[in-house]
Amino acid sequence: MRPDEPTDSAHPALAVVVLAGGLGTRMRSRVAKELQPLAGRPLLSYVLESAEAIGPAQRIVVLSPTKRAAQSLLPPGWQVAWQEQPLGTAHALAQALPLLAPSVRGVLLLFGDHPLLGVADLHRLLTVADERRPAVAVLTAVLDEPAAYGRVRRRDGKVIGVVEAREDTATYTGPVEVVSGATWYDRYWLEDALPRLERSPSGEYYHTWLVELAACTSWPADPAVTVPASPESALGINDRVDLARAEAILRRRIAERLMRSGVAIVDPSTASIDATVEIEPDARIEPFTVISGQSWIGAGSRIGPHAIVRDSQIGPECEVLASVVEGTVLGCRVHVGPYAHLRPGTRVADDVHIGNYAELKNAQVGRATRIGHFSYLGDAEVGERVNIGAGTVTCNFDGVDKHRTVIEDDAFIGSDTMLVAPVRVGRGGRTGAGSVVTRDVLPGKLVVGIPARPIDGRRSRSRPREGA
Repeated sequence: MRPDEPTDSAHPALAVVVLAGGLGTRMRSRVAKELQPLAGRPLLSYVLESAEAIGPAQRIVVLSPTKRAAQSLLPPGWQVAWQEQPLGTAHALAQALPLLAPSVRGVLLLFGDHPLLGVADLHRLLTVADERRPAVAVLTAVLDEPAAYGRVRRRDGKVIGVVEAREDTATYTGPVEVVSGATWYDRYWLEDALPRLERSPSGEYYHTWLVELAACTSWPADPAVTVPASPESALGINDRVDLARAEAILRRRIAERLMRSGVAIVDPSTASIDATVEIEPDARIEPFTVISGQSWIGAGSRIGPHAIVRDSQIGPECEVLASVVEGTVLGCRVHVGPYAHLRPGTRVADDVHIGNYAELKNAQVGRATRIGHFSYLGDAEVGERVNIGAGTVTCNFDGVDKHRTVIEDDAFIGSDTMLVAPVRVGRGGRTGAGSVVTRDVLPGKLVVGIPARPIDGRRSRSRPREGA
């Protein structure tokens, strides 16, 4: 979108500028701070989502050349301003000014490392800015410990400036008002004020010093005003300790939202559910369960305890007990576990039982099939009403290539059967216990032995032993 194109935004004279170009060295990571995973999503995506939700006319993100990977997170319509040198937050903000559309009257500054900033907080800030028309409106929070946040200075109740933590020599004996993750500026005042900022002793240009400039400005109304927000909204991510704190808050919010929608979470303190997960009402999440990625849990299903579900769809009325399910689709009334592992590419139809210590990989399983325990089905297609005996293995890899095994409807695979792929067991075919099947089994036939050979399938299965 070009800056001068019309928009149907809720705030037609507002531009949002998100700063995401900082070095983030305290994270001690090869991954950029704004791309760190947070409850299943990149940290920056939460800020972009909040910015989108308020409906600005223009959206700009400021990146450094080392943060080019962050461009992949930008929704359509976002513009990028580049900060070639890391000279501070005010310098980064200045890089966005040349992109502002002529219709923009207000600039809302957000930070890419403040994922807990809520849309309601932003709406309140914009409402105050619209009503009072200051030069600067700052979202603030009151903290018992100001930590690394800029501290608000007042005189006779009026805001006179903000002191950065590294420049502050004051001693505090009580709660401290600090700047949060959002500041609104009058566009024309900002364009005049930014060039007048001086460098700090650290060599950077602080956006917080704009508050002091505003306080000294001759302005029709209060030039600098504040809007209170919760302490959580002020949480910026500087290191992995902050990241863990934000993760705990987000996961608590996710659990509360799901429980209010009808999901039973037995112990929210031990259940870990990503922001990307969808769970239908009447599902039950047992303790010590992890559900992540693009997962969906159907109504009435029970997940856990001690289950891991990743990027999977679990149909209604299923049970996954102490098992790992990843990249898998389950139908209705499927029972998995305990201690099963369903790997990517697995598709399971309705009314299937997959027992303890079974492993499936890239396997399709038909309705009402039973896979009891201690089995491996890899690169396999299993029909309906099939019985897989304990210890069955599809030998899908020959050392060079993977091969497929097909087991048709109503087949019976005896315990400890080795199915050496590529191989097919026909409809109603059977294998004896311990068989090594190297050739196709014809429909209705029984094969036994090593290698397995067909025998008369009409022979009694309860023949008395010799000498009995």
